[in-house]
Order: sequence, then structure tokens, then C-alpha cells
Amino acid sequence: MNMKPECLVCLFNQSLRVARAIGCDDGCSERMLHAAAEDIASFGLGQTPPEAAAKLYPHLSQVVGKEDLYEEKKIESTNEALKYLDFVNEKIDEAPCKIEAALRAAVAGNVIDFATEVSFDIKEEIAQIFDTPFAIDEKKDLIERFDATKSFVLIGDNVGEHVFDKVLLEVIEEYYPDMEKYYVVRGKPIINDVTAQDAAAIEIDALAEIVDSGIDTPGFLLPRANERTRKLIEKADLILAKGMGNFECMDALGDERLFHLFKVKCQVVSGRVGADIGALVCIRNDHIKEVQ
Repeated sequence: MNMKPECLVCLFNQSLRVARAIGCDDGCSERMLHAAAEDIASFGLGQTPPEAAAKLYPHLSQVVGKEDLYEEKKIESTNEALKYLDFVNEKIDEAPCKIEAALRAAVAGNVIDFATEVSFDIKEEIAQIFDTPFAIDEKKDLIERFDATKSFVLIGDNVGEHVFDKVLLEVIEEYYPDMEKYYVVRGKPIINDVTAQDAAAIEIDALAEIVDSGIDTPGFLLPRANERTRKLIEKADLILAKGMGNFECMDALGDERLFHLFKVKCQVVSGRVGADIGALVCIRNDHIKEVQ
């Protein structure tokens, strides 16, 4: 999904959010915004939003001399998500279909995102998620495929959200202990996206092999992946990509093995999938063109 003019405005606003999140004073904020304006002025629309972000964020990091801009915020997000684990696990245990309930928990965590034009409250989202209808709902198709799946790839999105990805993997492990499971993460810190270090910190490696994709964009751009990850994607029976960044990078693949699970958080993605901002979406990748 290539950028729209609105994405340029979003990137500039993200830069201000970064400055505020890391406690910049006015002078530091001004330098960051000047750096952002310089980069954004050179961006064309013939790239995905995550590709543009991958050019912008290293420049912002240079301005403040900090590689992982959201390092502290990621810790806060993880600790906040952990507060809701008991409630989430209780609801999953009570559910008629535990995998469906775990998918709901996983998409609830998708509200933990520092790179979107709108924000949502994780407490409210968790409270409502088990009763909220999906605007586009292909969870049944996804769940039915697990029986025939030998190799499953879960492509992570944000830190904090990854706590609920682990819950999903725990439920899948309960029903399919012999299935090969892989959790694919970013190759370096970018926004608040999950890295191998973040995933290992909550012991996702006890449930799935953590795979460092080598990708430096806040979204899964397959051409930027290392050879090991590309081969893993090629052989996988089933792939679930979490979040809008992954959707923006993969929406045009037309891959029937690939499902997207996310909450719509910007107008551009809203227009692409035909669902309102705030809507929940679980869609098979080769069906996206049908709702364009």
C-alpha cells in the first residue's frame, strides 16, 4: 500500500509525538521537527508508509543521540499489558472457542501503537474485546486451517501487544503441540515495534522460535528480509501478520496463506479495507482486493 498525501502529515505529527514521548525541551523538539520536515519534503508517494518511516526515524535518532527512541515507553507498554493477563486468560478459558478468544485478545493489544493518528485506551479495549464484532471477519477460515498446518508463522507488530501474541501462541500450543511455530520480529529498533530482545524478555521463545527478520522498517517488507526469513515465509503453511504496518507492506501480495489481524487506526487504511477507524479486521490477504 503506497503512501497518500495524508501519510506525510502523519509522519510529521509522529515526529512531534516522539519528541514529547522522550521528554524533549522546546529546542530539541524544534531540531527534531526540522529534521522531519527535511526528510518528508524529499519523500515521494511511490513507497509504503513503513518505508518512509524507516528513513525518518534514524534521522530523529541522530538528532537526540538515542537509537531506540521508545525504549522506556516499550517497557511501560509491556508492564501495562501484563496487568490484564489474568482477566484475558480467564475470558479465554471460558470461551467456547479458545483460539477465537485468543485472537481477540491479540487484536486488543494492537491498540498499543505510537505511530498512528488516533489512539485508544487499552483498558477499555480489553474490557470490550470479547464481545465486539469484527467489521471484516475471516477468523473462522483462519482457525479451520490450523488442523492442516505444520508450519505457522506469526509476524509481530508492537511491544506491549506482543504480550497478547504470547497468549495466542500459548493457546495454539495447547491444541497443536507438534506444530512448528515461528515468531517473526524486526531486525532493529524502529518506533515501538517488537525486536528479538523484546520477545525474548517475555519468554516467547518457550512457545515459538523467535526469528530476527533483519527488516528495518515498521512493517514486514519481504524484499528487505534476510534469506532465512524469506525461506521460512516461502515454506509456511499459515501466516498471521499483526498490525497495520505489516498490512501496509503486504496487502498486495495476494497470498491465500496469509491473514491480517489489526484495528483500523488511520483514514488511509480505512479506505483501503473499507472499514471505519476503530474497526476490527481479520482478513485473508488474497481477499483484500474484494473490499478495496
